[in-house]
Amino acid sequence: MNIKELYAKAKELYDEAKALLAGEEPDVEKAKELQAEASQLKERADAMKAIDADMADIVMPQLPADLPTDPVPAPETKTFNPIYQMRYGDETDAVKAILRDLHGNDYEQKRLDQARGFAKYLRTGIGESKEFVWTPEEVKLAIREGQDVEALKTVMVEAQDTLGGYLVPADWRSDVITRMQGYTCMRGRARAITTTRDAVELPVVTGGGDQYIGAVRVTWVDETPTAGTAATNATFGLERIPVHTVMAETFLSRNLVEDAGFNLVAHLAEEFARAQAIDEDNQFLTGDGNGRPRGLLPSSANSESLTEANSGNASALTGDGVIDLVYALASQYRQNAVFIAERATYKAIRKLKTGDGEYLWQPNYQAGEPERLLGFPVLEQEAMPTIAGDAYPIVFGDLRQGYTIVDRVGMSIERYLDSETARINQVLYVARRRLGGQVTGSWSLVCQKVSA
Repeated sequence: MNIKELYAKAKELYDEAKALLAGEEPDVEKAKELQAEASQLKERADAMKAIDADMADIVMPQLPADLPTDPVPAPETKTFNPIYQMRYGDETDAVKAILRDLHGNDYEQKRLDQARGFAKYLRTGIGESKEFVWTPEEVKLAIREGQDVEALKTVMVEAQDTLGGYLVPADWRSDVITRMQGYTCMRGRARAITTTRDAVELPVVTGGGDQYIGAVRVTWVDETPTAGTAATNATFGLERIPVHTVMAETFLSRNLVEDAGFNLVAHLAEEFARAQAIDEDNQFLTGDGNGRPRGLLPSSANSESLTEANSGNASALTGDGVIDLVYALASQYRQNAVFIAERATYKAIRKLKTGDGEYLWQPNYQAGEPERLLGFPVLEQEAMPTIAGDAYPIVFGDLRQGYTIVDRVGMSIERYLDSETARINQVLYVARRRLGGQVTGSWSLVCQKVSA
């Protein structure tokens, strides 16, 4: 028997022994015999697994060319390798070495087994995965963050302690986040980074103005400059972005769940992506930062001290005010700038007219081109404040320079079928993930204030 068969047989004997002890007439002696036999099988499997691990580190010395050698048989190829490579691509030797250290020589099989087990758990609720299986991309990210292999192992242990249900495969989590971009203003346009930590600290250059981001300036000097002529002062700070927990839930008919032709994994990815995308977009715009991301306009107020451009009217928007908003932003940030507002705000702008009675905002009739206002793309989001006195209904700027989204690796999903859900022929799925976000470049964003 191979290692997997030995472990399976040992588990079968352990289960049989447990059943004998749990019966109305427990057979203790028989249970002990089964337990002893199972223990021997487990020890045998452990020994074989250890030998495999040792053999993986052995490098055969190269034999001299003049000595006769027997033909070396080609190494045995596991049947899942082609499937793994087609699904995940090739990996560098360095990444392979780290993955072996983290998960053992069979890390490829573990990754495939996790994906299969996830689909089985969603349908039946059988099985549980709390082992964090690192992907090559996440290993590279963690190493770039300055973490070593021991730190990566700590993350795996923390996942076992904090995550319930099934720790979803990283590929499924990535699919959910990718789908989100189709529903949102912020994700896909803001800067998005992934971390393995509970918070991220980003260096921020300070001391700048409209044209210069930081305090460094350039000085032109003669061939023999005086001392200190070219001296500059670079100043830096740290922007800390905490990571918060967000949960989403959905009910599905048991009939659908039991239907083998129904793509349950893809359907749940779509459902969770849609719900979480809308909510996170709201938070990235107006979240107050208390247990959630801090938005561009926390609680619909200008708490981030973005540059303000008054509308020119105490209760309404004006054409001059919108133009002032555009030119309140430094020229280098207008190249990739966009408008963000709710539909009622755009409706009000659409009705603005020039002194000649012409509409200020002419519609775009170019097929396939995004709607533009004063030459810049417009994004609609209903979480933005409405037009009112002292409100901030419009944000304009470069989101990639101005806002950072932080996604923490790891996402779990729990399946519930109990007396409550069974009565309504439903299964409940609860997804849990962690993320943060806040303004990290206020100089690249401006807002319109409704004020005279």
